[in-house]
Amino acid sequence: MLFRTIAIVATLAATSPLAATAASAGVEKLNLRGGEADQHHSRLLLEEDYTFLVADIQYEDGVAAANRKLQGNSDFGRGNKPDQPEHTINVEDANGNIYEIEAGSGDTSGIASGATVTLPPQAYRNPSGKINLAGGALVQKKKKNRDLQQDGSATDLRRHLADNIGTKTVVAVRVVASGGAYNAATPAGLSDDLTINPGGAANGIVDGVVTITVDTAATSGNDGVMRNAVTDAIKAQFGVSHPTNIADHWMYCLPPGVMGGIAYAFVNSWMSVYSNQWCNYPSAQVHELGHNFNYAHSNEGSTNYADQSGMMGYSYSQDEGPVMCFNAAKSWQTGWFNSKRVNMNIGGSAATDNCFETDITGQADYDAALSQTILVKMNRSSGRDLFLMYNKKTGVNSGTVEGGNTVMIVEADGEGTSYGQSWLMAKLGAGGSKTFTNYLGDGRDLVVTVPSIGSAARVKIEFGGLCSTNPPTPNPTPAPVPPTPPPTPLPTNPPTPNPTAPPSNPPTPIPTNPPTPKPTPAPVAPTPPPTPAPTFPPVYKYACSKWEPAQSTICSEGSTAGGECSNVGTNNGCGKGGKSCWWASCPGGPPSPTPPPAPVGCTFCAPINGECCGNCVDNGKPSNRGCFA
Repeated sequence: MLFRTIAIVATLAATSPLAATAASAGVEKLNLRGGEADQHHSRLLLEEDYTFLVADIQYEDGVAAANRKLQGNSDFGRGNKPDQPEHTINVEDANGNIYEIEAGSGDTSGIASGATVTLPPQAYRNPSGKINLAGGALVQKKKKNRDLQQDGSATDLRRHLADNIGTKTVVAVRVVASGGAYNAATPAGLSDDLTINPGGAANGIVDGVVTITVDTAATSGNDGVMRNAVTDAIKAQFGVSHPTNIADHWMYCLPPGVMGGIAYAFVNSWMSVYSNQWCNYPSAQVHELGHNFNYAHSNEGSTNYADQSGMMGYSYSQDEGPVMCFNAAKSWQTGWFNSKRVNMNIGGSAATDNCFETDITGQADYDAALSQTILVKMNRSSGRDLFLMYNKKTGVNSGTVEGGNTVMIVEADGEGTSYGQSWLMAKLGAGGSKTFTNYLGDGRDLVVTVPSIGSAARVKIEFGGLCSTNPPTPNPTPAPVPPTPPPTPLPTNPPTPNPTAPPSNPPTPIPTNPPTPKPTPAPVAPTPPPTPAPTFPPVYKYACSKWEPAQSTICSEGSTAGGECSNVGTNNGCGKGGKSCWWASCPGGPPSPTPPPAPVGCTFCAPINGECCGNCVDNGKPSNRGCFA
């Protein structure tokens, strides 16, 4: 069956069942369990602890708002809006019986699902099985660790705290009632349709499925009464005080026509309830179990459920799909990817807080042995946060209905650790970009870009322009050319005189004019070495800008340092608009006339060389120019 190979999701091994015959409950004022309504019993009952539970219900698309009912249409905090999910407020007693609080009967605000509460003394259960607070308020009770130890019930504590890690056990119950029965599949067929790995057989539970018969009428709106009857039957058949002594989660598959919606679940709890065939559809099963795990809905724009990239959006009447996981916010909340996620504390001081670029791996490509980034959270100190993932359409996510093979960004309440709705904000393909303006309320933007997408998605996240490039490396000064060596003069050989014949007998010699020797050329003076180009000290310049300009831009367009600002990277005289002062050391020019000598031991104000003994002084007035030696 579909999904049974999903190892990445917390394994839900179905090994528990549903059960037996329901005991009828009396309806006496102040006696919520039934039986004798003496004042002593009532007082003890009202003072006992209950678990506060919110039920979240799904409807088929297009159902009229008037039909969107669960146990009396307790529409707390949502308003009667057809496109929003309906919640009911409930309390659960220590034995697993769940009672709805009548709408408007008292104060239930500010309490999270799964919290321990006590009832006001005037509360009572009315003939319809609901609790009326009679104008009182539920009071949240905080238990200390020693109280939990004294209770001696680790199971009771466990079942009310969502824990998404490890192997979970689930049982599906085929409910047979008076005048109607679940009829969408045989026990074997329902087991085959479970999105989890069925467990073994015990006490009538076969492959994670059990059939329970109750005498409750299968009439419209009777799901609350039927639900508690099934719970009582399970306890009676298996001899336990609570169904979670047998399995972590229970799916109650009710007869058709008993409930108004298609399915609902109690948030941060153990029970989910389905209308007949919806118990067979994997998307409904995973969605409702997601509520048990404390996940809220995935929305898009103003429409609830409309983020169809994962299972906390719409459910589908499909027997074998769609094959998909959760969106980024819910995946963060699962805790399944803790070693492969990055938390950017936007505006913080860590290296990755404001500039982060990496490859994002799809969930289906998870590999515990590899170094991977699967999720990124863009955290801010208050309000909703952004969560990012690559919605790769493959493997266990091959059937994602929306945004396949794109980088998806959602905004969510709850910090990614508790119940909180999410809203789809962006679906980015290769080359795409999304700007979240004024992200921290200080005028700076958060920009997410996707340079490329392949087996993974390359993602760059930049806040406030802080992914600026390194300042350009200045061109190196060319090595000096050695001077041309002086030329070697041509050697001058002495002239060879013409030979004189030896005299014979003293005749009168023929006069011989002495030969004129060739003149020796004057030596050529060596070429003097070139005069090196003068070197001038650097000139400091500045520019006012929101983002750091290139060093060359500051040098070509900036102002000589010492004017409006004197401290690099701060708004120091740069005017309004969030501009900062950016400095650069620029090539110098010919020296200006020699300034008058400064007092001994003083530095100078840049760039006019005014006195600077402790503080800059310009024309006799204090100046904010920097001091330089």
